Amino acid sequence: MHGIGGRTLTEPEKRNLLLDSAERTFCRLGYARTTIAALAGEAGVTRPTVYAYFPSKDDVFRALAERVRDEFLALQESIDAPSPGATGRAGIVAYLHAYVRHRGMLTVIGHQALADPEMRALHTEVHERPTRRHARFLTRLADRGEATLAAPAHALAEMVTGIVMRFADIADDDPDRLPELTDDLVAAYHRLTGLRS
Repeated sequence: MHGIGGRTLTEPEKRNLLLDSAERTFCRLGYARTTIAALAGEAGVTRPTVYAYFPSKDDVFRALAERVRDEFLALQESIDAPSPGATGRAGIVAYLHAYVRHRGMLTVIGHQALADPEMRALHTEVHERPTRRHARFLTRLADRGEATLAAPAHALAEMVTGIVMRFADIADDDPDRLPELTDDLVAAYHRLTGLRS
């Protein structure tokens, strides 16, 4: 791990670069076949360097899974849009693009969740907490008369999550379709919620 622009990396920056390379490794090899040696090789560092940040492969995986979860949770808080419609649009577009970006890691987390209760809880959080927040957002808008929901808010939020997950699968197979899928998602969202940007 080399410096950025000639400066020395901070410890948090080094840790994040290790996690970036770890995500690529887990996505390529899956959890069972990933080793500390493979993680070190992908990052271009020695095994002791990996161990300096993470005591085990399991710790690397959990830290990475938590980072993905935290990114999803932060999406809704980071949007600064001029209207409720623009906020909704920006939120679902950001959610789709994040899901596409982390689709491989989310798949590995899902596989680990089958046997690991802690990972199952984290996997559930990745999907359910953003969905609950989205439902609360839609409920507030409907209560203020700013949205005309085609179904109960929680059901709509679940629908959007399902569409995002499916569209991420399609975009993974054909990345050139992501702009089209994004437009289709926004159009469906507007119809389902009555919101306009």
